Amino acid sequence: MARNQLIHTIAILLAIIIPNADAQSSSIPDPQPTPPNTTFPDTRQQFHNYLYNTFGPPGLISTAIGAGLEQSKPAPPEWDSGAEGYAERYGSRFGMSLISETTKYSLGALMNEDVSFHRCDCTGLIPRSFHAVASTLTARTRTGQAIFSLPALVSPYAGSFAVVNAWYPSRYEPADAFRIGSMSFLYKVAGNLVGEFIAPHR
Repeated sequence: MARNQLIHTIAILLAIIIPNADAQSSSIPDPQPTPPNTTFPDTRQQFHNYLYNTFGPPGLISTAIGAGLEQSKPAPPEWDSGAEGYAERYGSRFGMSLISETTKYSLGALMNEDVSFHRCDCTGLIPRSFHAVASTLTARTRTGQAIFSLPALVSPYAGSFAVVNAWYPSRYEPADAFRIGSMSFLYKVAGNLVGEFIAPHR
């Protein structure tokens, strides 16, 4: 049920995005994007990217979406269904995002990966949307090549396991933490779509 609601939310985001996307031309966009900027971020820039992705529009909006979907279920059912419950759910989602992003950027620095989300150099709604989805599991090397990213894969689970153990009711088990971490990839897609089409350029 929550997955269907999230897919519906992403569809609404796309409906908002379409008028603003670079897809006004009736021609089919070139499927080969322009090669990305290969400048690898230094330590200061990486920290700036970490702050933006954690505390900026993509992170805060995806956190709000996750908390809203949990509020509608409600999940966990032990928490209030009113404003207090939403505050708890938003707080837990924000804590999960904070731990996940910290893990991702720390591992990325160790593995020489640029794990930040970057807008696509391509044009057109479909290529840019595909880029937003693919970026949930990719990072850039020092040469600008997009590769599968282990930090991007493991970081949502670091956040979900930490928050479930520290915050959620005691009946929640590791299987629940794994399920919540897996769902985080869908929330990340929503955040990336915001970053790709809606959030202001940095």
